[in-house]
Amino acid sequence: MAAKLTNGDSLKTYPVLTKEETRDWDKKMGRNYLSVGNFRKTTKERISFEFNIGQLGELRVIESKAKACEVYRDFKASKKEGKIDILEEILVVSGSIEVSFENTVYKLKKGQILVLDSINPTSGFSLKISDEAHIISVYMPLSLIKNWIPRIWRNLESRLISPPSKSAKMLGGYLKLLAEFAIETDKSSPIYQPKAIIPLILANLSMLVFALGDLEEEKPLKMKDIQLDQAKQYMLVHISNPDVSPKIIAKELGISVRYLHWLFKQSDETVIKYLTRKRIDLAQLLLRSSSKSLYSVTEIAFMCGFNDSTHFSRRFKQQVGAPPSVFRALNFS
Repeated sequence: MAAKLTNGDSLKTYPVLTKEETRDWDKKMGRNYLSVGNFRKTTKERISFEFNIGQLGELRVIESKAKACEVYRDFKASKKEGKIDILEEILVVSGSIEVSFENTVYKLKKGQILVLDSINPTSGFSLKISDEAHIISVYMPLSLIKNWIPRIWRNLESRLISPPSKSAKMLGGYLKLLAEFAIETDKSSPIYQPKAIIPLILANLSMLVFALGDLEEEKPLKMKDIQLDQAKQYMLVHISNPDVSPKIIAKELGISVRYLHWLFKQSDETVIKYLTRKRIDLAQLLLRSSSKSLYSVTEIAFMCGFNDSTHFSRRFKQQVGAPPSVFRALNFS
């Protein structure tokens, strides 16, 4: 196979793993995620590469250790195979790696996290290890993060999260714990409370949101925009609390309820409409990531801050176009 590299040149490439390893990888990764067949190398020599895969609902965790090598991924080929657009967090646990796109090169050292997605850039990238490196990669549906923080995501100039920022340390530490939990659970199948899975996914999502928020180049300059962001962040953090109301939000921000409503009026969405929309976004995540034996629709309604499952189902259908049970049947893998 000839691959178009990041500098525009074409080069004959070969699969990174054997057919047996590829089958095992694809089975554990599932139909929604990128196939290892999209990772290529430029030599027939075997790469010293060890990996373990863990699963947490719709989230996948890969812990890998590799020695000196260079591999390539073609996003266009991945797009044809993948059922959904993917977000990937790459954490360098030890060593260093170089990730090259067509116009950008990231040199990652221990503790740094690079956030990638299968949409932008569209061409693909190369990953180079000069000596050896220990890496943790976490995959999840891209729509989760884009829907959660659309303005921040849209305005990001860089997606490299680095220490010594507190958000980088917190996210990096959590990714290590998440990898250990997911992989050990996959290997040993211990008896544990399965309903712990979804909070783990949501914790990763929340930490990633705040880490990316620290990177945002175009932060609001006007006080009203800053206050609107603060109100939205408060709602996201407390989204499972059914008692969250305009009165409580306004009190937390030190403003009047009338002023809070005015802030949201500038964005063409009321406080309640925004809160309800984000709760339904969270419900979609839970339904995509869990079977009905893990969480019933009623339980998901309560987790998303609704006191009544009938009201939740009606709101969900209004926003998504299908009842929660039908949405789960079509999207849970």
